[in-house]
Amino acid sequence: MEILSRQEYLQEIHKYLGKQTIVVLTGQRRVGKSYVLLDLKKELSADPQNNVIFIDKEKKAWKDIKTDSNLNDYVDARIDSTKTNYILIDEVQEIKDFENSLRDYRTEEGVEIVVTGSNAETLSSDLSTKLGGRHHEVYIQSLCYLDFLRFHSLADSDESLQKYIEVGGLP
Repeated sequence: MEILSRQEYLQEIHKYLGKQTIVVLTGQRRVGKSYVLLDLKKELSADPQNNVIFIDKEKKAWKDIKTDSNLNDYVDARIDSTKTNYILIDEVQEIKDFENSLRDYRTEEGVEIVVTGSNAETLSSDLSTKLGGRHHEVYIQSLCYLDFLRFHSLADSDESLQKYIEVGGLP
């Protein structure tokens, strides 16, 4: 499946990379947080100076990463000190005590962190405390009308606008 690139979100994420800040993609369920993260992964992986460590907790390949200790073991085995390391985690809240690992990796030279989260705990005001205050939330919204047209391969028309009004912008 082709990813609809949402450049405004990638640009927002890039503003915080290199600043020892954890970027947290938040938003309503089904708005495309995971696809923004996948798009970022694709972009970062194209540069040979980058080492992308990707975890998708909705897939069975990463089912054994259940705790911060498991996360540390997984990431430590994949860190490459000769490159910029990007830790990308989809549905981070599925890892118990994830904030312990993220706080530690945030302070390491050459490590950038971008995660998604969709439950109330991850989106709560406690997140700032858990992550040591060094994070930035990028709120992902449903598709705007122009993205809706691109997503559905539609031309701008009264019928397309009516469909957008009826269906809404959830991909």
